[in-house]
Amino acid sequence: MMSLLSDRRPNRVNHCPARLSLLTLALATASASASATDTDTIRVQEPDTGRTELETLVINAYRPAQTIGGATKTDTPLLETPHSVSVIERQELDARGVQNLNEAARYTSGVLPESQGIDNRVDDLYIRGFDAGSFGNNVMLDGMRAPSDSNLSWNRTAFNSWNLERVEILKGPSSVLYGQIAPGGMVNQVSKTPTLDQEHILQLQADSHGRYQTAFDTGGASDDRNSLWRLVGLIKDGGTQIDDTEHQQWFLAPSASFRLNDDNTRLTLLGLYQQDAGGSTFQFMPYQGSVIPGANGYIDNSTFLGEPDWNQYDRNIWSAGWLFEHQFNDDWRLRQSARHTHVDSLYRTTVGYGVRGAALTDLNTLTDGHILKRRAVQGEGDSDGQTLDTRIEGRFSTAALNHQLLAGVDWQKTDWDFLRKAAQVAPDAIQIDIYNPEYTYYDFSKVLFDQMSTKETDRQTGVYLQDQIALNNWRFTLGGRYDWFEIDSLNRLNGVTTRTEDEALTARAGVTYLFDNGFAPYLSYAESFQPAVGTSRSGAAFDPITGSQWEIGVKYEPSQIDGMITLAAYDLRQQNVLTADPLNQADERYQVQTGEVQIRGLELEGRITPFAGFSLIGAATRFDSEVTRNNDGYTGNRMIRVPDWMASLWLDYTFLGGSLDGLSLATGSRYVDETYGNLANSLKIPSYTLYDAAVRYDLGQVGNSRVQLSLNASNLTNERYVATCTAATACYYGSGRTVMATARFSW
Repeated sequence: MMSLLSDRRPNRVNHCPARLSLLTLALATASASASATDTDTIRVQEPDTGRTELETLVINAYRPAQTIGGATKTDTPLLETPHSVSVIERQELDARGVQNLNEAARYTSGVLPESQGIDNRVDDLYIRGFDAGSFGNNVMLDGMRAPSDSNLSWNRTAFNSWNLERVEILKGPSSVLYGQIAPGGMVNQVSKTPTLDQEHILQLQADSHGRYQTAFDTGGASDDRNSLWRLVGLIKDGGTQIDDTEHQQWFLAPSASFRLNDDNTRLTLLGLYQQDAGGSTFQFMPYQGSVIPGANGYIDNSTFLGEPDWNQYDRNIWSAGWLFEHQFNDDWRLRQSARHTHVDSLYRTTVGYGVRGAALTDLNTLTDGHILKRRAVQGEGDSDGQTLDTRIEGRFSTAALNHQLLAGVDWQKTDWDFLRKAAQVAPDAIQIDIYNPEYTYYDFSKVLFDQMSTKETDRQTGVYLQDQIALNNWRFTLGGRYDWFEIDSLNRLNGVTTRTEDEALTARAGVTYLFDNGFAPYLSYAESFQPAVGTSRSGAAFDPITGSQWEIGVKYEPSQIDGMITLAAYDLRQQNVLTADPLNQADERYQVQTGEVQIRGLELEGRITPFAGFSLIGAATRFDSEVTRNNDGYTGNRMIRVPDWMASLWLDYTFLGGSLDGLSLATGSRYVDETYGNLANSLKIPSYTLYDAAVRYDLGQVGNSRVQLSLNASNLTNERYVATCTAATACYYGSGRTVMATARFSW
């Protein structure tokens, strides 16, 4: 690991905020034993699993999860999972004022949220250097993948986070349980479902952009408590960070649970309808004017460079499914998850003239340093996805070994179509001044022509087997999976059909040792695969793109305080990457599968409460990325959107007693080192540091209700920063300052 820990730019590392996070976590942990007596604890028995969990008498919004379902598809304690995972619980989402998946992941090691800038259409984030967001199809809901469109389609899901009970972030390859997936990791969103003694919540919010929001969460149970229901909903409307751009959204998510056969059988029905309307906050910024100054400096991060009449992202999402469980006896049970999801959307936008990913020729793309040429496009999409996952889980012993066996088969299918149109209009006819935009209100609907029209069906079937073995203090995890997948695609513009059909075998293994003092070192190996779609000289289909990772780490769960700290180091490689065919002549664009990239990393993350009323979340990440094989001339360069360092720290203190009883103060900071937007490493993106804060006040009992008032602020200084660039004409600003006031009533 010496080469990993050495920095290629030592003059910057000495004051890197990652050091601050490392030091703060260490000091907080060291002081834990001295202050542990400040927090009384009790043991609470969970009726459903029989597992003992540690609870504190003082409300703690940052309690680490005790189990995680997404990593193993079993109720495995987090400490015994031989992988680096992060779980953001509902209480933390509320305390930090989280509004979407990007905000949920802000204080997580190894994760670069908002990797494509502010974008209210999708959830876009990178995990360990690879796309794990909406466009990468690596976002799950209750362990089931949303409909997977081509990365050229804008028809995507993005579920409102108010309907989530928790967010699970799995780092590293996860194909053994989920099939085709990027090697960096995945996100599993866990829906709110009915619970006994349901708390009723009404929440009113308003933010500094003029957005107003009302949300509720309610439920109940029958007299015999065998039938439960829950209804979660939200409506919001108003402005966004971007000028002349408003957005509306509402959703309803009903669910019902039934306990049958003396509670040996449980069935939960889940439904959701969500509607988005209004404008998109996603827009192209020129490198000149965002990363480097133009004629009059930099573009404001609220400037709208599109057309008010041609900025639209309307989307409808509905889904229906179930979670089923039957307990045969004390040791064996059957589980099944199923969902149908429909998504349709209409997207219209006017952006800077240029192509994402285009080769860099000149960074100064503006006319006279302030005039931006533009283009306009429209996209219509529609998709239907079905997924079914059936698994049987059993416990048994062989000699001194205690086994928890999981065997399953899952199937998923997506039918989707996409029509993209472009406006036939000269770029300089609709050009705009980036410092003083005057909109043309051009009627693009009369000059549209078909640019892309695709109809496709994607299928995947996988069988998997996993054995979790306990031997005294040792925990072993072994898993394997075999997948069959196919892609049938029709280009409706030329009538050409293509078929990609292949198979993939993936494996995973891990070992953990549980020390009595709370330390749990582990070692693991995992694999992943993704279909490869490209053009070979022979016309033959490509093999799957594969990923493999070795990870070593240690988790620490103190016995006398609430918290967990994880330190992990890994070596992650992606093989069979498409790269240029060395035999290409002139304008030939054939590809071969000899490319490879490598990323090595060191991650530290912790959620701890060293003494009553004070909690902290700390994360520090060190990346070392490299293109190890490439025919395009990029060998030895860094991977895109992978900083050398990332760090974050969130501190929260609640006054207990006295005149300030019920008042909570929180502050946080996030640092992202410089990155590159292309493999040529010619598009350099500067580093940035952002600051957040929150104030909460619990009014206590008001009548029969509990009332809490809060004020959350992100990017306090309104730092103007670029998240990334994909071309000299395509850079993307990150979120500016947002202040949100909340009144929460519960009973």
